[in-house]
Amino acid sequence: MSRSSRPVLTVFFDGLKPEGLTSMPFLSSMPYRAPLRTLLGYSIACHASMYTGVYPDRHGLWFLWQRSPETSPFAWLRKVPLLSLVDSLPARLGVHKLTASRCPYTSYWGLPRIVNLPLRYWPEVDVSETRYWDEDGYVPGYPTVFERLRAAQVPYDTLGLHRGGSGPHGIEAVEHKPLPTIKPWTYLFVGEPDGLSHRYTQEGPQTKAMLRRLDQIVEARYREFESRVGEFDFIAYSDHGHIAIEDRINPYELFEQSADDLNRYMHLIDAGYLRLWFRTPEERSQAERVLANVPQGYILDEETMAREHVDPGEGRYGELIFYLNAGTIFSWTTFGYGRKQRSMHGYLPSHPESDGVFITNCSRPTEKVVQLVDILPTLLDRLGLPVPAGLDGQPVLA
Repeated sequence: MSRSSRPVLTVFFDGLKPEGLTSMPFLSSMPYRAPLRTLLGYSIACHASMYTGVYPDRHGLWFLWQRSPETSPFAWLRKVPLLSLVDSLPARLGVHKLTASRCPYTSYWGLPRIVNLPLRYWPEVDVSETRYWDEDGYVPGYPTVFERLRAAQVPYDTLGLHRGGSGPHGIEAVEHKPLPTIKPWTYLFVGEPDGLSHRYTQEGPQTKAMLRRLDQIVEARYREFESRVGEFDFIAYSDHGHIAIEDRINPYELFEQSADDLNRYMHLIDAGYLRLWFRTPEERSQAERVLANVPQGYILDEETMAREHVDPGEGRYGELIFYLNAGTIFSWTTFGYGRKQRSMHGYLPSHPESDGVFITNCSRPTEKVVQLVDILPTLLDRLGLPVPAGLDGQPVLA
């Protein structure tokens, strides 16, 4: 059977690291595997790169929240008088609920809840991802695998690809959704490993039990393909690993200890990053003095960001970006408090537990380490489609 006539079954596991395969005997039995190098950042950077074949410094999606006053859905707050006088957690939740109900975004997270950011800054922020991964125009100028297959009139099926995080409906779709015909490409989206790893670590018994179940579900789909089409290509991969949390830092207390107030700066806090904007050079100097006292992290410099193919986007992702070392998180973030988080990702790709996995029945990968940007060109190549020039990735299966 020629390559272009062989169906391709692809399984994406969110957050599965190589060590997690010890709970997945079927996947471990596949003849070929390689580590997959993740990106500096979170899932938004990973998904855009694996679906488009280019790095974040080109597609522009690095963090979820960005400074973008021109497009902020909270711009209406500028007309609210005495906003600081009514600022409270209930007010923030109410403002978010009202704004989200009118927001047209169709992306995976939509308009996420903001908890720890004064209301006066909300008209300055917007999300960078406004469309869902498989929608046309998800990343303007960089077509995704979904767009390319539609343009080439190649039929495909997706199972478990749903909005708003992992959940039983995702597993049930992957396990039970019927496939009346086997199309050239079938994509199974499995989000459960990431959420469970955050809460229990990937080594926790709850996570291991789910990994065993997922392994059985994938094996059942694999056997279904064997019985229905005979020969087919199988590719499973993940976007990043997971690292157990050993230390937590309260960013607000950090500034208080230096007789400063974080809330006087425009700021956004992710689990492992504090991103700041300044009105004056003096503000920046003061923030740098505060952060110099934090041994668990450092300010990202241009050399590091260039090496990791990320770009602050002319300041929209931060004029200063402070990075926490692997195993450390901020206990207060823009999203909430993270008290139940026991494992995290988003750290430097060079950390060994940051790796994802790449598994296949096709052939030994031509690269010792697969890159996320290799996913799109590899899929196109296995489907017998031309690989466009100008991508950052390349096919990794001979």
